Amino acid sequence: MNPTTAETGSAGDDAVAIDLLTSLRQHSSDADLQFTEPPVRLTGGFETATYAFRLSASGGALAGPLVLRLFSQSGASAQGRREAAFQNALAGLGYPVPRVVAQFDTGIAGRPFNVMTRVPGHPMIAEFVPDEAGIVNAAAWLARIHTRLHEIPSGPVIRAAEEAGFPQEGFSVTVRLGYMARYFQDEALSGLRPGYEWLVDNRPAERESPAVCHGDFHPSNIMVNNGEVTGVIDWPGAAFADPELDVATTLVLIKVAAGQVEPQARPILEPFANQYLEAYRGLARLDLEKVRYYEAMRCFRAFTRGSAVHTPGIDPALQPRDQYPWGGDYAMRALRARLQEITGVELPLPSGL
Repeated sequence: MNPTTAETGSAGDDAVAIDLLTSLRQHSSDADLQFTEPPVRLTGGFETATYAFRLSASGGALAGPLVLRLFSQSGASAQGRREAAFQNALAGLGYPVPRVVAQFDTGIAGRPFNVMTRVPGHPMIAEFVPDEAGIVNAAAWLARIHTRLHEIPSGPVIRAAEEAGFPQEGFSVTVRLGYMARYFQDEALSGLRPGYEWLVDNRPAERESPAVCHGDFHPSNIMVNNGEVTGVIDWPGAAFADPELDVATTLVLIKVAAGQVEPQARPILEPFANQYLEAYRGLARLDLEKVRYYEAMRCFRAFTRGSAVHTPGIDPALQPRDQYPWGGDYAMRALRARLQEITGVELPLPSGL
């Protein structure tokens, strides 16, 4: 989920404002730069703190409403550079995404941060009407902006990412599987290995020309205003891959993650996911077998990390560093059930669930 509404400030936020202004004065070579709207914390976000603000700059990249995206880890500078590369390349190609106007590897309590344009509007989810017509309309809207992303020529975005130090091969399924394989170095998670082996044995061939994928595409990350999409936000999971991978991720986010966060919405999540998939298929070609495979891969990754959350004494390097939304009882059981449905593999639940 991502920032949408303002919260009151705190002493920590005051320190953020001081460091931010110092950094931006140095960046712009304008010692007189001031806030005309001081940073106000926005709600949402698992790995970042976000703030809305405005500066006294009368022109240039720092004029107008802005957003500070402050990463929670001091070592997350690579994430900031990767997001900037994706977002600015996509903005240059006409896709609705906030442009990163300044990127810092450090500067606010030693933490990296990005400064982005602030797009008008509110998350698409705020306009969701939970009846049959509302589900159909929201699913169609989500599918249209998603297929538009996958139709973007990936070449310029790949070049921008590689120039920023992120080669295309680093986003491959091989790398994703290698990431998951780390978990089985810990004997406490060895019971999950059959799921990993299924993924290796059933891995499909990837398309020669990958699509630009968002990696966290859902209605809370789509900003809208007056019936138009003004910006797709929250890009840490961006990649070059089969569009089926991105579609499958969205399906799992809708059916599982949303059900964990919003229990009252569970009855409509499966119909919404199905309508989204149908709407997407009406606009672009999809290999449904690949979608199922990538659903299994996304479920397995989340289930593995969720199992790590519930396993005492596990290597801290395997613990999610964010407020992990997949570790709850509902999500873990839903992930396990969907994995078994697709793969036939029944994985053990962590003790205590």
